[in-house]
Amino acid sequence: MSEAKQSVESLSRKTFPETKKTTDDFLSDKGPSNEFIENKAGIENLIEKQQALSQVLDMPWVVRRCLANSEDKMLPEAIKILHIAMDYKKSIGDADVESKVPSVLAVSLILISYFKMKILSFQLLSTLCILQVTMSSVLDLQTQIQNALLQKLQSPTIGLSDCLQTVQLLRNFFPSDQSLRFRFLQSRMNKEIEFENSRSWIFDTLTQHRAAFGQDSNHYLSTFIALQLTRVLSDLQKHIEHQTLDSLFMNANYFGESLARVGADLRGLVVPLFTEFILRKASHDLLQGERNFSKNLHQLNLSTCFIQQENNENLELPPDLSPPMQLLMFYPLAVYCNDVLSLLNAIGKCPLTQSVDVCKKLNQSLAKVGNELEGWGENEWLTWESREQSLFNRMRRVFENLLVPHFDKVFRVIYPPGNLSVITGLNVSKCAEITEIRYARPVRG
Repeated sequence: MSEAKQSVESLSRKTFPETKKTTDDFLSDKGPSNEFIENKAGIENLIEKQQALSQVLDMPWVVRRCLANSEDKMLPEAIKILHIAMDYKKSIGDADVESKVPSVLAVSLILISYFKMKILSFQLLSTLCILQVTMSSVLDLQTQIQNALLQKLQSPTIGLSDCLQTVQLLRNFFPSDQSLRFRFLQSRMNKEIEFENSRSWIFDTLTQHRAAFGQDSNHYLSTFIALQLTRVLSDLQKHIEHQTLDSLFMNANYFGESLARVGADLRGLVVPLFTEFILRKASHDLLQGERNFSKNLHQLNLSTCFIQQENNENLELPPDLSPPMQLLMFYPLAVYCNDVLSLLNAIGKCPLTQSVDVCKKLNQSLAKVGNELEGWGENEWLTWESREQSLFNRMRRVFENLLVPHFDKVFRVIYPPGNLSVITGLNVSKCAEITEIRYARPVRG
């Protein structure tokens, strides 16, 4: 057999020299036969790793699905995929395969290598290009992931645990703790929060900031508190014109007391705001009451007044805070009394510090009303009959002995001298003296 084989080889070498050379080249280590065997192994390897390759190619789609999902629990999964892409980017350094091999050229080379069965070249080139394109697609979604986390911080209903988890995830995007603090507080600058919800919003923000970044403060936090309190006071200024003062003042006090536990007490800023508004309202309402009194007084006809028990005059105040019924006999006094009591009811249970100023304004208003009454009497005295003159004198006594003392009685209930004494440090009698509602009939020459 050995001799036969040698004879065949000698015959083929002499008879078919080119065929022999071609056959040897085909079967050599670098020949097509060996290359085919290696390519076959590469194809089998790709088929075996098809599932893993599909997972890599699906990474951008998975990240987009996490972002589009309504459940925030998917965001950590998106960040894990982002970490994989970032680690890959670090592993290849500054090499930019995608820039060296344009996408169209890469696809062309992949197709050519596929059809020519250059599987090894196909694996090397296509793997690098596909990985680079895939990872770049994931990295392009980094900003969207970051914005989704910051958007979550803007939610008014976010709890402490969710907030801490979100902050922990955001640490992957910010190089320093200082920059993360800034973006955290920036995301909490929600201008659409209603005044009623501002307290819980600021309180939760400061509590969450303290839990996430520690007890130490910085200029970012100080600026945030200042801006939030400015916004709250601005909203309070708008609400004070339309809501009941006492309930609004109680809410503002609770607001300040609650925020005082996290270092943002605003009660010292609220009191001047209410004081200014109350004094402004007192001036406006008393002026309107004086105008109404003057108008009604000059329209009053004493001859048509119906007086029950004209000969039995009762000048005693009721035991409770109800207005004296005798005021109903004289319409101008009754309307003025209603205007003043409406004012006192509106400003009741508000800061005691403005009680002295309100007292002065009310005494000034009573002096103007008294002067108006006296002047009207002097001008009309000679035109009246004796009954009308008697009714005018009775009207003066009702004003001095019933209306003014009733105002003083109500004022002391709203602004107790004892409470004012605690605030000012003055004794009770002195506080009662400076907040007394009084009227002295002017002396006519």
